[in-house]
Amino acid sequence: MTMEAKPLFSPFSFITLFLGLFIILLIKIRSRSRLALAPLPPGPPRLPLIGNIHQLVGGNSHRILLQLAKTHGPLLYLRVGQVDQVVASSVEAVEEIIKRHDLNFADRPFNLTFSRILSYGPRNVAMSPYGGYWKQMRKIYAMELLNSQRVKSFATIREVVNLKLTAEIADKAFAQTPFNLSQMVMSMTNELVIRAAFGNKCKHKAEFLKLVKETASNVTSFAVADMYPSLKFLDIITGLKFKLERILAKFDKIFEEIIAEHQVLLASEQAEEDLLIDVLLKLKDEGNLEFPITYDSIKAVVMEIFLAGTDTSSTTIEWAMSELIKNPKAMEKVQKEMREVMKGKTKLEESDILKFSYLNLVIKETMRLHVPVPLLMPRVCKETCEVMGYRVPAGAIVLINAFALGRDEQYWGSDAESFKPERFEGGSVDFKGFNFEFLPFGVGRRMCPGINFGLSTVEVGLAHLLFHFNWQLPRGMKIEDLDMMEVFGVTSSRRSPLFVLANPITPLP
Repeated sequence: MTMEAKPLFSPFSFITLFLGLFIILLIKIRSRSRLALAPLPPGPPRLPLIGNIHQLVGGNSHRILLQLAKTHGPLLYLRVGQVDQVVASSVEAVEEIIKRHDLNFADRPFNLTFSRILSYGPRNVAMSPYGGYWKQMRKIYAMELLNSQRVKSFATIREVVNLKLTAEIADKAFAQTPFNLSQMVMSMTNELVIRAAFGNKCKHKAEFLKLVKETASNVTSFAVADMYPSLKFLDIITGLKFKLERILAKFDKIFEEIIAEHQVLLASEQAEEDLLIDVLLKLKDEGNLEFPITYDSIKAVVMEIFLAGTDTSSTTIEWAMSELIKNPKAMEKVQKEMREVMKGKTKLEESDILKFSYLNLVIKETMRLHVPVPLLMPRVCKETCEVMGYRVPAGAIVLINAFALGRDEQYWGSDAESFKPERFEGGSVDFKGFNFEFLPFGVGRRMCPGINFGLSTVEVGLAHLLFHFNWQLPRGMKIEDLDMMEVFGVTSSRRSPLFVLANPITPLP
C-alpha cells in the first residue's frame, strides 16, 4: 500500500500567509502616513538660509534653549543653517527618546568637524558610530580601563596630587593674598590624569598639557561647516580645519614618542602597573579582538580621557566651592561633619570619604545646578519617528538639555534655582542615569563610561580643600558680587576664575 503525498502548503496556509503579509504592509503604510501627517515640534520663527542661528548666538546655548523651551514647549524644533535640530528639555521628552526609541537615537552625528579630526575618525567612545567597534571599546572601558578596581588603583596618584595642591594653597594662605583656585584645581586634575595615563616620569607632560588646553579652547568655536554640511570648504576658509589639523599633528608626534617609550618598557617588563597607555598597548598586542585596536584607537581614547576627565572634574570642584562660599551655612555644615568624623586625624584617607554623607549631597546638588556638560553629547535620529506626538525627521541632530532638566520646578520645586544639598537627603536620585531629571553623566547606551573615575577625582579633591582650610572671598568683596555665570562652551566652566583666600585649619600631614 502506498502513502499519498500531502502538499507542503495547503490553500488555507497560502491564504493565511497572504493575509498576514497584507496586514503587516497595511500597518506600515498607516504608520508612515501617520508620521508624515504628524507635525514637527514647535519652535521659533526661522529666517531664510540661516534658520534659527541668529537666536542661538550672544549667550550660553543651554540657557537660550531653556528660555525657548519655556515659550515653545519641552520638545523644540530648530533649523540651524541646513541642519534639523530637536532639543528635549523635559523628563517626559527624554523618557520617550531613551525608553521608547533608544536604538533609533543611539548614533552620533558622523561628520562633525571636531570629532572627525580630533577623534581620529572618530575612533574614541564618545563620538564613534553605534555598532560593533563602539560596543567593543565601551566594554574595554568597563572591563579594563576604568573599572572600579582600576580606579581604586589610582588612589596613590590622587593622594600625591592633592597633597601637592594643599601644600601650594598653604603657602598662599601664609601670604594672605588672594589666589586663583580655578587654575590650581585644573592643574591638579591635569596632573592626576597624566600620571594615570602615562606615569609620573612623563617628559612630555608640559607640552601635552599645553596642547590639551589649546584643543579645549578651539572646541568651543563654531564649526560653520557643521551647520552647512554641503559647504565643508567653509572650515578651510575660516581656518578652523587647518588649526585643528595642526594641533592633531603636534599630538601625533608626542603620542608616537610616548607609545615608543612604553613599548620598550613593556618589552623589558619595567612598565608601571595599571597605566592607561599600557593597558591599551597590551590589548593591541594580544590581537584577539573582533575589531583590532590600532595606534589611532589608542590615541583617540587617551585624548578622550584627557578632554573629558580633566575639565569636567575641575569644573565641578570649582562650582562646588563657589556655591559653598556663596552659602555659608552649607559650608559650615559640610566642614563640621568632616572634622567631627575625622576626630583629630590630620591625614585624609579615601576610606574616610565614604563617611561624609553631606559632602555627597553637596556634590549632587552642584552637578544638578552646574551639570558638567549642559547639552549632552549630540545624537542623531536614524529613522523618522514620533516623540510626544511630534515628528522627528531622519538625520535630525537631537540634543538633551540636562541644564534645563536640573532646573525643572515640577521635579525640584519652586526653589529649583537655589543651592540646597538637603533636597537629595533620603532620596533615591543618583548618578546612574535612571532619574531623567538628573543626568550629570548622560543617559542610556551612550552615557559616560568614566563615572567612577570622575566622581573619585571630585570627591577626593573637594574633601581635601574643605577639610584642611576655611575659605572666604578676597577682602572687600561681597557674596552677591560673586559671578555665577558659565563661559560659553561644551563644558560649564566658570565665566571668571574663582579668586579666594584660605585659612589653614587642619594641619597638613
